[in-house]
Amino acid sequence: MIPVSGFGGGFLTPNELRQYEIDYCRDHILYYIKTYTHIEDKDAPELIQPFNLWPAQEEVVESLMSHRLNILLKARQLGFTWLVLAIASWLLRCWTGRTVIMLSRTEDEAVELIRRLGVILRNMPLIAEVGNIPAGWDGPTFRQTALKLEIYFPDGPMSVAKAFASSPGAVRSFTADLLIFDEWAFQQWAKEIWTSAFPAINRPTGGRFFGISTIERGSLFEEIFTDPDNGFNKIFIPWYADPRRDEAWYESTKRALGDMMTQEYPATIEEALEVPGGAFFPEVRAKTHLTTKFPEGNIRRYACIDYGFDMFSCHWVAVDEYGKGVVYREYDRPDLTIPQACDAALSLSEGEYIEAWLAPPDLWSRNHVDGKSRAIVFQDNGLPLVKTLNRLEDGCAAMKEWLRPVGKEGEEKACLQIMEGAAPNLYRCLQKIQKDKKRPNIYAKEPHELTHDVDSLRCFCVYWTAPANPDKKKTKKKWTSDMYEDYRNANEADKRMLLQKYGEPETW
Repeated sequence: MIPVSGFGGGFLTPNELRQYEIDYCRDHILYYIKTYTHIEDKDAPELIQPFNLWPAQEEVVESLMSHRLNILLKARQLGFTWLVLAIASWLLRCWTGRTVIMLSRTEDEAVELIRRLGVILRNMPLIAEVGNIPAGWDGPTFRQTALKLEIYFPDGPMSVAKAFASSPGAVRSFTADLLIFDEWAFQQWAKEIWTSAFPAINRPTGGRFFGISTIERGSLFEEIFTDPDNGFNKIFIPWYADPRRDEAWYESTKRALGDMMTQEYPATIEEALEVPGGAFFPEVRAKTHLTTKFPEGNIRRYACIDYGFDMFSCHWVAVDEYGKGVVYREYDRPDLTIPQACDAALSLSEGEYIEAWLAPPDLWSRNHVDGKSRAIVFQDNGLPLVKTLNRLEDGCAAMKEWLRPVGKEGEEKACLQIMEGAAPNLYRCLQKIQKDKKRPNIYAKEPHELTHDVDSLRCFCVYWTAPANPDKKKTKKKWTSDMYEDYRNANEADKRMLLQKYGEPETW
């Protein structure tokens, strides 16, 4: 017991005793966790057990409390979600007017975070639950719903914890004292969420962040964890942090999981980053795939797109007389309507004759409202699309051929290169995107933010593209009188479409 002093030697009320303990716990978080928190342990005879911290967990607590921005890369099933929730409960119970915001992959997982936080508080003598308040209780109480937990203090403002499923604007309107991202590597819209969420805790004198996850290659989580200069406190927690796991446990688990062992139960950071399967385009390197030279001589220009309301991705490719290609421009923007996407693409192509605008077949699916496909809407807005093949395996094989370095040893160059600085996001995505874990002949569709640019380029690679004609000296075409008449009577969007369709006329 902590010795009681400063109360004049008189008898203490239960509330005074609780307040004494809370005052002590504020400065001794490990004491608080080990003395007052309980968690669920499905391997124990009784489900609810005191949270007896392992040495590795104690070290993590001290590290987390010493830094504002924290990212934890961990092996599976080590109890660290319970640990960050214990810290959240300490903040909410020991101070009034505090806010904790938690983000999970799905709503079900968000509900689970609040449920676990309720377990911790429900089994603590320092607080009572509304609806189950003991006689004579005059201390703080809490109320729990599916996605929110509120703590009411008799002498101060309420503290609250809220949990959300991942969505781009989930945390935008909040100010928080603690922000927790659980299984951060697997959350959709991770970059957009982080951009909107960071200001919630970015105050000069307060605000703390915990991002916790196992690894997913190509994710924002991996990018932040491997960046040495971003100011994050990086914590790695290996499989053996649980002292109950010995070599026999490891070997039996490895036999069951095979190649997936290092992803789920890494022993080192290097093992965690060596995900089975690996990169889908390991051949993409600066030496072989970046160039500072635009194709010489006659060229054909193609543009390829991937469109969804979450992202419009467009890439321009110039093909020379020898069938070699160079990506010379990219455009990536979310939240564009089709007319906005068309305006942007056509504006960037001003003065260029685009041989074909290549797009995936899903744009030709008719909607149930007016029966129009999105391809028709593109055409109505001046962008006539050409449908490419749909089979992902064929597209990936075609990309491999275009991106394969060829030539003398030490002088290899890819058949399709990228102008240096012209398409940085495409280059990043090609290097980061991983093999599908179940179908290694295609690339993974998660994290989704890596696929937009790669899907766009796939439309070019899978389409039959012709090299430029070496004998072609003129780029202008002969128009008939009907073509001129159509052009004179067209609006601006239709004029651009006619130029794309017929080419620039020999004379005006």
